[in-house]
Amino acid sequence: MLSASGESAWMLDLVIMLSLAKLSEVLAVKAGLPRVLGYILAGIALSAAGFRVGSVSYAFATLGIILMLFYVGLGETASEFLRGLRTAGLIAVGGVLGAIASGFAVSYIAGLGVKEAIALGVSYSATSVSLTVKTLEELGRLGSREGRAIIGAAVVDDVIGLALVGTMVGVIKGAVDIATITSSTVIAFTFWFAVAISFEYVSKPLLRLASLDIEEGVLAATFIILLLLSYIASFVKLSAILLAYALGLGLSSHRYLSRRISSKVYPLVAILTPLFFVYAGTLVNIQRVFSMEFLAKGYTIIALVLFFGFVSKVAGCYSMARVIGFNNLESLVIGFGMVPRAEVMLVTAAIALELGALSNTTYTSLLVFLVVSSVVTPPIIKAIYSKFRA
Repeated sequence: MLSASGESAWMLDLVIMLSLAKLSEVLAVKAGLPRVLGYILAGIALSAAGFRVGSVSYAFATLGIILMLFYVGLGETASEFLRGLRTAGLIAVGGVLGAIASGFAVSYIAGLGVKEAIALGVSYSATSVSLTVKTLEELGRLGSREGRAIIGAAVVDDVIGLALVGTMVGVIKGAVDIATITSSTVIAFTFWFAVAISFEYVSKPLLRLASLDIEEGVLAATFIILLLLSYIASFVKLSAILLAYALGLGLSSHRYLSRRISSKVYPLVAILTPLFFVYAGTLVNIQRVFSMEFLAKGYTIIALVLFFGFVSKVAGCYSMARVIGFNNLESLVIGFGMVPRAEVMLVTAAIALELGALSNTTYTSLLVFLVVSSVVTPPIIKAIYSKFRA
């Protein structure tokens, strides 16, 4: 097994994980692929070599994903989020409903259980539109009606997706009933909005710490709050990343403070976040993937996960966009623009795999879908514009 032993083993583990992550990042960027894909492939390679992530390395990886979601939250504000809530919210809800329905469709066709259907549906829910945004920018359509709708819906989609992670954890650990789902969702949204809104008013008092004789007082206080909220979220059976995002969103209302914190947090994000995705890749059991059982059944599940991964957002977001007044071109762009998945889907899938709700086959299928959706979505959007302009 590729892993060091002894009390200092975690140091070598981190050296191996981070070195391979950054090497894979370089190769992915040169190939025009998302960086996160390089991290995942690095983890899969380590898994094939028999590497196992230790408890200390896992703690660093968890801290990395918490910091990343906090950093993402610093780029938005609660007021901006609320202004476009209606239109963006309806499109996002359409996509989430399509995702949940698709999760159950895959489960029904493949003969999977209810918990796996829920885990797959929640994993489908969260969108990552960085590739879509870049494509629209290249086409000069980022400021278009559909471009603004995609960006707004992605923000709402992330919030709903993060709340659903907490719901999923509660359902997997407890009984599957409407009361559990409703209460978990209400608790998730209550915590999220309470943190996001209340910390708008904490920004200025927090900034006053800069005048005290405390080295990096603002950053230290923010880090303490971030870890405390993450612990509270975990303690009440929510995802630790849920309140990390909300905290960033709340603090971002004070632009100077958010820029100051972002500049100091980003180096940690760049170093620690890849560890989580390497860890996510190591969860893929390579021996199982190439076993006779997987060869007999796995490719069917991959095909189903790929097909319904596209259907979930295209059908859900396209239909809702048409209902609220977008034309066919705009609705198609919105539907396909919401297809790519990345970080939050991986977080959700990894959590579900750890809890035993997702099989290794389904988890691997989601990784395949991440790769495929990232590669084919930009040319599809370009083709849609070309066809309607012709």
